[in-house]
Amino acid sequence: MSSSAALDASGVRPHADVPSRLLVTVRTGDPDLPGHRLYRHVGFLACRADGYEFVYASRDAFRPLLGFPDLQARYTSDEIFPLFAQRIMNAKRPDRARYLEALDLDEQSEPWEVLVRSGGRRAGDTIEVLPEPVIGPDGATSCVFLVHGVRHCGPQASAEICGLSAGDSLALRWEEDNPVNPRAVLVLNNSGTELGYVPDPLVEYVQTVMTASEARLSVVRANGPEVGSHLRLLVRLDGFVPVGYQPFPAPVNPGP
Repeated sequence: MSSSAALDASGVRPHADVPSRLLVTVRTGDPDLPGHRLYRHVGFLACRADGYEFVYASRDAFRPLLGFPDLQARYTSDEIFPLFAQRIMNAKRPDRARYLEALDLDEQSEPWEVLVRSGGRRAGDTIEVLPEPVIGPDGATSCVFLVHGVRHCGPQASAEICGLSAGDSLALRWEEDNPVNPRAVLVLNNSGTELGYVPDPLVEYVQTVMTASEARLSVVRANGPEVGSHLRLLVRLDGFVPVGYQPFPAPVNPGP
C-alpha cells in the first residue's frame, strides 16, 4: 500500500474537528422501486492514534466486504485498509487540486481528511463512507456531509446551487410521503427550492437534531455541474441532541 495512505508522523489524525470514525455503507437496489438505491450501514472505519480499525455493525447475514471475511472480527492496520485506500485520489493525479477544492480542502490535507469529505465513492461501486457526527458532552453536535440526490431534483436545483456561497443558510424539511424512505429529509434553499437530500444513514440523527433544537444548516462549498452530481453541495449541520444520545448502534466487536 502507498505510504501516502498512512497516518502522519505523529500517529494521530491532523485536526481535532475531523471525525475519527466513519460509517461504512453499501448501496443496494429496491426491488419495488427500480432505479432507487437503499443504503445499508454495515460497519465502522476508525482512525486511531495507533492506526486504523474496522469492525462490522451487525452480524446479520450479508456478503462480507473484500478483505474483511469475518463478521465478528476486529481488524486493525498501521495503514488505511486497501479497500478504503483505493478510494482516496492519488496525489499524482493532474485533477487532484480541483478535486480537493470541490471538497473545500487544500493540498496539505491528509488522506484521512480526503476520505472523510469525499465519501470514498467510485464509479460502478456500491460502497460509500459517511462521517460520524461529532457530539459533545452537553449534546452540542455538528456534521459535515455531501448532499445526496441533487440530480433527482432537476435543473432548477442545479441552477440554485450555482448561486450559493459558503456560509449561506439552508433549510431542512421532512418528506413524509417519500416512496423510498418515509423519514427522508430534504435540503432546501431559503426560497424553498429542493436541492437534494440528507444521506439516508444520517436521517435519524438529523431528525433528532431538528426535534431537539433549532437545527442550523449552512453551505460549506457549492460547486458547478462539472464536478459531478455527488460533489455539488457540501453542507454543515449544527445543533443539539439529548445528552447521552448515540446516533448509531455500537459495533459488533468494539475492541478494547
